[in-house]
Amino acid sequence: MVIRLLHQTDLFRPSLDPDDHWDLACVYALAASGQLELGGVLVDFPPDDAPGRSPDVTGIAQLSYLTGLPMHMAVGSSVPYTHDPASLAALPRRDRAGAEFILDYLRDSAGPAYISIVGSCRDLAIAAKLDPDLFRNKCAGIYLNAGAGHPDVAQQGGTEYNVVLNAAAYAATFDIPCPIYWMPCFETVIEEYLDRKVKQFGTFYRFKQGDVLTKLSPVLQSYFTYSLECRTDARYLQPLLAPRSDTSSWRTMQEYRSMWCTAGFFHMVSQAVGKVGKIIAGSNADDAVFGFRPVDVKCDPNGVTTWTNAGVDSNRFLFEVKDLDSYASAMTVAMTTLLGNIQ
Repeated sequence: MVIRLLHQTDLFRPSLDPDDHWDLACVYALAASGQLELGGVLVDFPPDDAPGRSPDVTGIAQLSYLTGLPMHMAVGSSVPYTHDPASLAALPRRDRAGAEFILDYLRDSAGPAYISIVGSCRDLAIAAKLDPDLFRNKCAGIYLNAGAGHPDVAQQGGTEYNVVLNAAAYAATFDIPCPIYWMPCFETVIEEYLDRKVKQFGTFYRFKQGDVLTKLSPVLQSYFTYSLECRTDARYLQPLLAPRSDTSSWRTMQEYRSMWCTAGFFHMVSQAVGKVGKIIAGSNADDAVFGFRPVDVKCDPNGVTTWTNAGVDSNRFLFEVKDLDSYASAMTVAMTTLLGNIQ
């Protein structure tokens, strides 16, 4: 039975963090290789502290063109989620559109339907409040990329960015009646970029962009050049038609890119990544650099989590790095291999 995915992202132009453009390419690469069906892309409404940014419709259109897949997207709510039923009922139609997009996706899915959250949980929380039974009956799992995973609250540090976007929505996500694969961005939130390290209960890793870009197809390199360098030319298909004339700048090649979400994309199609970066069957766990453990999770209204290990009957799972030394390099190699599906 075909696996379906709805991908929610804070994908903007100019970007806030271009990791979202890398994630979107991974999703399209899985769809292009027939490993899943992309049921849609839901883009966050730009946050108030990001003036001059809009949902990156052009980036989605470029990948749709390169893969030959239809473009199906929506823009999320401009109004934060609250637990107040009256506020939910008062949302205008355009601010319910993202939630309705999710609900329609679930209704239309005959087989396993997954949702990946790599930005705000706002529209997800609204959708689940509108129809919790639909999630119970139709959602095979939510991959939640947000938060801090340290088991000791005192050591979690500050509040992670995706949680700050709408803490009440993040907290409400843990109450949704379907499996949740929680992928904390960090074990401990550390603001200093160079001090961030791979930790057991955080998905963070980084790579040098030039080490990956040079191994990709010319057309995909052109997509990244256009996105990473915030090109604004309205003729956004032209670079893809003449990719060898649209090379990345020295700065783009030298920059390091932080990543968080890659492991979830492999896991939802029953794959894992070995220590040297080989993509392996999920059942072959001995050599895998990451996995998920069953847990019980509690989240307070401010987005602060506590968790404990749980039995096999739990439907809450926590991401875990199993090989701290190999994780970053292995994920980089595996992602490069995956992106090779876009030619």
